[in-house]
Amino acid sequence: MAKQPEMTLEFLFREVLDSVPDSFGILNSDRNVVYCNDTFASTFGVSKEEAIGKNHKELLEIAWNSNSGVNIEADDFSTWFDELIKTQQSTPISHFESDMKDGRWYKMTRINLKNGYMLAFGVDITDLKNTQKSLEEANQRIEHLANTDQLTGVNNRRAFDLLSVQEIERAIRYRQSLSLLALDIDFFKSINDNYGHEGGDDVLREFARLCGTLLRQSDSLCRIGGEEFAVLLPMSDRAAAHSIAERIRSHVEKHAFPLIHLNQTINITVSVGISYLIDTDRGIKELLARADSALYQAKGNGRNQVIEFSPF
Repeated sequence: MAKQPEMTLEFLFREVLDSVPDSFGILNSDRNVVYCNDTFASTFGVSKEEAIGKNHKELLEIAWNSNSGVNIEADDFSTWFDELIKTQQSTPISHFESDMKDGRWYKMTRINLKNGYMLAFGVDITDLKNTQKSLEEANQRIEHLANTDQLTGVNNRRAFDLLSVQEIERAIRYRQSLSLLALDIDFFKSINDNYGHEGGDDVLREFARLCGTLLRQSDSLCRIGGEEFAVLLPMSDRAAAHSIAERIRSHVEKHAFPLIHLNQTINITVSVGISYLIDTDRGIKELLARADSALYQAKGNGRNQVIEFSPF
């Protein structure tokens, strides 16, 4: 019968640490590894046998050069390592999260012992991080749905209210121009009456798509009512806003709008009102009211035109 190894406390500790999925390592005052388990060694992309005896810097450099083990986001290893040493020397204990190239995550704890040795251990939190990522992605999808008009795919009224606050605050803070377009499809009720609500939906979708191709990336197109849209134009003065509004009006007038369910196209027009941020504005309410006033004037003047708000 084979003799069983002596069950010393050290033996038991080694048995436990070698079998757990968590990371554990001991480094001496020269920061050479005197003991580690397989998981600790794998964070540098080496085996336990290869890790023991090597210096901490050497192991990290192996991981950095081989693009394995711990994820080191640095262009220059020496500069990154110097900053790491400063952190280790400035505080005896630190807690941090560390991600691996293979997707694992560890909640690490580093302790500088009074005898000069350093203890490093980490708990595998990969499942927790994956769950957090899934929740964040789900929240992002929910947020996107909450801010998106389901028919046209552009920003909805809720998103418009949020975006307008951001853009007005930015414009005021940096003394930048900000313009707003209010757009309303002319005779939209007649489109619904003549071609049904399905036809009206086709027109709204195509109108939103067409407008999106005519705007800058920084502009925000929003559907704020049935056939009414608004466009926030950051860093746009009167001339720029009028140019964009006229471009939309002209393209809409010339565009053939497909009615998919009827296999035909129709032509429509749009009326546009323009307003600009002024010194007394503190919210979107005043800006939108002026744009709507200009829009109603465009409607009253015969539609299919662009009108700038004027207090006179």
